Amino acid sequence: MRKNLSQQSLMNWTLWCFFIMCSVPFAFGEMKTPETHVAQVIQSSQSAFTNMAREYAEAMAGGKVAEWAGFDLGCLTRQMNLGGSAVPALNHEIPQNCWKDTLAAHRELVRDEPESGIFGALGRGTGLGLIHESHRHADFWKDYPPALAISPAIVPQGQQASLPHVTIAGSRPSRPGGLLLVPGQNPVEIQVVEVHLLVTYPDPMVAPLALRPDEPWWASGVIRRYGPVRTLLVRFFVVSGLRNYGYAVDYAIVNEALVDAPQLAEPGSPGILPDSPKWWDRNQAAQLFEDELRQAQQMVSYTDRLGKYRRLLSLDPNYPALNAALGADLYLAFIREGMAKGGINAPDEATLFRLVELYWNLQAQTWRQEFTEVATGHSRAADAFFAAIPALEIAVRGTAGSPELRRNLGALYRWNNDSASALHIHEELLNNVPLTDQELRGQLLLEIAWDRIQWLSWNRRYDHPWLAQAREEAKEALRLSESPLDKLVAAQASLIIETLSVPRDQQRLQASVQLSRSLHDQITGVTGLWPHLIGNDLVKSLLSEGTHTMIPPPARSPEVMDTAVHHTIQDHNIFRTWNFDQDVVGSVPSGFTAGPTSERAFDTWRVEADSTAPVTQQMVTQTVPCSGKGCFRILLADTHMFDQPDIVVHFRQVSLSGQGEAGIVLAARDTRNFYAVAVNPGTGRLSLYRIQNGETTLLGRGQGKLKKGSWHVLRVQVVNSAHVDHPRLEIYLDGYEAQMPAVEHLQGRGQIGLITTEDMVAQFDRLQAIEMITSRPLSKPAAY
Repeated sequence: MRKNLSQQSLMNWTLWCFFIMCSVPFAFGEMKTPETHVAQVIQSSQSAFTNMAREYAEAMAGGKVAEWAGFDLGCLTRQMNLGGSAVPALNHEIPQNCWKDTLAAHRELVRDEPESGIFGALGRGTGLGLIHESHRHADFWKDYPPALAISPAIVPQGQQASLPHVTIAGSRPSRPGGLLLVPGQNPVEIQVVEVHLLVTYPDPMVAPLALRPDEPWWASGVIRRYGPVRTLLVRFFVVSGLRNYGYAVDYAIVNEALVDAPQLAEPGSPGILPDSPKWWDRNQAAQLFEDELRQAQQMVSYTDRLGKYRRLLSLDPNYPALNAALGADLYLAFIREGMAKGGINAPDEATLFRLVELYWNLQAQTWRQEFTEVATGHSRAADAFFAAIPALEIAVRGTAGSPELRRNLGALYRWNNDSASALHIHEELLNNVPLTDQELRGQLLLEIAWDRIQWLSWNRRYDHPWLAQAREEAKEALRLSESPLDKLVAAQASLIIETLSVPRDQQRLQASVQLSRSLHDQITGVTGLWPHLIGNDLVKSLLSEGTHTMIPPPARSPEVMDTAVHHTIQDHNIFRTWNFDQDVVGSVPSGFTAGPTSERAFDTWRVEADSTAPVTQQMVTQTVPCSGKGCFRILLADTHMFDQPDIVVHFRQVSLSGQGEAGIVLAARDTRNFYAVAVNPGTGRLSLYRIQNGETTLLGRGQGKLKKGSWHVLRVQVVNSAHVDHPRLEIYLDGYEAQMPAVEHLQGRGQIGLITTEDMVAQFDRLQAIEMITSRPLSKPAAY
């Protein structure tokens, strides 16, 4: 029967101690004072407790289940609760189940929980996470049980030399405490000894990982640095006085991981002392580091090599030779992902390697979503790509950056839209190549030409001198090249340059296509390449063959935009301009619908000739004003639907009354559902309206700045900053941005057009619109 410790029990313990103090001197043939005997007893008892904690830890580290269970309070309690006597010789099933449940609890505590979108937060693997004092107030801090530090859940049971070493670091004097034998009941009185053990992990290649001191633990663009722990202190509680509560043994170690195990009412300090951990670095294991690096480079499996490299990086992330090996592997992995995504095949790996680099050249300046798949962990291609860049940067800064690794880094910079850095590397390499090595010079000239093409294409700088420079570099590379493969890469660069030329020379474009086709056919055994050469976004719409070419859609993350947009012919005329100079005077402009009105359309909107118009000799006039507040006239363009337009129109007031407004319609579903931005030409006051089922709501007002003169220019942009999905309006009047209070997000595809309100009679000239494709969200649904 369980009971609280009584005064009689304390008296019995005191008498027992007195008996020991009196008998020991005679046994050893010498006289000592009672005070000396008391000290010896206490010291002996403390030593027994510390040795028990050490043996418990060693048994757990070594997987000695029966020995461990004989010390463990949780296992002893299970034995007693099942009707057996809680003695060291336990039933076989209870220790095994207790061991299994304890390890399961440990594994759950150290389970790696990646945080999406944070580079470096994924792939910590099995480890301790946050254990240092500098992270104690972090959101992810856990007070780990002490046995976790030596548990097989984080330290694999392999060679004996790799197992944690446990030594006694000290203990605190015995103190009275409370033990919760049954949850919800009052604690019983026991004695508690706190024992500190020093745990040493002798092998940095298998030691548990933890976040190094002062590393950022929050969402941060900085890569978090985990490292293998070398030493730490753990705190175990040894409880005594258990026989008073039905146990066959008087001492045991508290198992702080098992939910059904007895626990101290006031445990006190954490299981792993936060100010104690020390970490391994390369200097403490220099020879081991070199041996492991050589071993990693000889591994057949890419996954095994990558795992070994990442463990070595935790010891020294800036070691040039390690980063060179890692960067080369990651670059090759990225190329192999291109092979799979592009469906390209070649008779030998060297040819395939060059062709896939060409594939990524095309991808980088068109789709780009293979490089921006939301975050790490979603795409093997993106993971390899973004990890290869910093690895090769470290290798190149050190002494391990070979010319080929430097060329690879330059290519990665180009594909990452950093053409300036790519050019710097490739031009420096070219300057170091002797004039006699024509083949290598031709290859580097091609790299430089593609660097310029990337910048020109992405920034839409078709008038830049780099266009002519890239054309000459590609032409010279074609002359210097000998193999059909190198010549094909040069010919494709020339083809892309012709697509970017304004005005476009169709004859030169066709000649580039024919040359590419001829060279492609000379490379035997190549399949799957030609559709990418003429079916990419830059070339597809300009060639009759391209319009019938379908690029196979690659498998990719469901979080990015549907690839169907790249496999079907798109309307490449994203600019729309209505000058009204080809329309019949006196009629409604062609391709427009007027409304809402019961009158005939041409009585409200019609084309008129006017030599004073700012752009052309014809313009559109709204001839019949509305009567009454909230009345409006609109003219909708029927020829195109816009998602995120940038709209510009010239306008002037004709009527003498200054009450009404003139402006732009956008996101229109019909003549009774749309948004409108209107301005009073006399005052510059701007209004934003939402018309829903014919009902008008004023969403906000702002003030613009008018230039002198009767004609003015209104510009309305639907802006989607940072590629999220919260489009907003930017409004400009006569070139000056007007301040408008933040309003609801404009959602939905729709028509654009013109509007007048109330008694305004106005004229409009040159309505222009462009679809802001680059403002679309990068993912569906958008991240924010």
